[in-house]
Amino acid sequence: MQKVLVIIDKWGWSYDTIAKGLVRYNQNPRLVFDVVSVTDDLDFIEQHHARYDIVFALGWTLVISKKKHHHYREQLPFLDRQRLITGIHSHRSWDGYTSTPDFAPPPPPELLQQLSKLRGINIISRRLHSIFKDAGLTNITLTENGVDTALFTPTLPISTDRRYPLVIGFSGSKEITKHDELKGFSEFILPLSDAPNVRIQILGGRGEGQVPRDEMPNLYNQIDLYICASSSEGFSQSVLEASACGRGILSTRVGGCEDLIREGQNGFFFQRNLTDLQALVKRLEADRPLVKRLGEANRQITEKYYSWNIKVKDWLRFIESHLPVPHSIA
Repeated sequence: MQKVLVIIDKWGWSYDTIAKGLVRYNQNPRLVFDVVSVTDDLDFIEQHHARYDIVFALGWTLVISKKKHHHYREQLPFLDRQRLITGIHSHRSWDGYTSTPDFAPPPPPELLQQLSKLRGINIISRRLHSIFKDAGLTNITLTENGVDTALFTPTLPISTDRRYPLVIGFSGSKEITKHDELKGFSEFILPLSDAPNVRIQILGGRGEGQVPRDEMPNLYNQIDLYICASSSEGFSQSVLEASACGRGILSTRVGGCEDLIREGQNGFFFQRNLTDLQALVKRLEADRPLVKRLGEANRQITEKYYSWNIKVKDWLRFIESHLPVPHSIA
């Protein structure tokens, strides 16, 4: 039996979702996961981390602190770096919000130096993996995000009746200016509310308005399409969840969306300008059977390639390859 201590930031957030997928779909009976939050369980982590075969901090910002002017130093310094693995999940954690669909700056050398000290690093999208590989980081593994297709599943059909508005869903932080700019809500998504026969529906919320994860499938099933207008993404959990619920995706060419979307089959890409997006939405509002086909195809693609019971194998191989005595799964 080998034990892995999984460190997340906060319960109910993205890393918690990934941890739940690992635990629920773990296919290795010899591997045991304990999940703790650095926000709530810091004393436990400090006192008990040495009892585990390996420590998996899901995101690198949990174990490396970013300071001004691209200075980086160890966080949770009591953790043995040679028994520590972590992940890279986004651009904005290191790029100063400068990445775009057409531009990818190299990672800061100081960050690469800190990451190279760790036992291993998993990266959740092909674009992010290419960026860090090209920068010379060698202890990296591609493990794309998965989604719980048993929880996130279609329950309401997409209507083809144009007597009703086309409902486009969005989920993400929009209260913080930088996040709003990153997600493109005010600049690209909100103006779609003025399009004829189109309604924008905000899914979930933050703080007191945050919707429990188990209730999110119901919200995804109330929309016709899901939109990602971000300037950069790792591999959006919300995109995968909407996909698993049988909704097509409209997205800029960012991160995991580039891996997931097959143009015209389960979604469409758009240039990050309002004119291009408005033209695409106008076309889809007029062709509701196409909207329905996008959703049906996306459910099939997600089940076949992105369900946690498929993707967990890559994650387990990554973890097992860095254990003191490696084990593999079939």
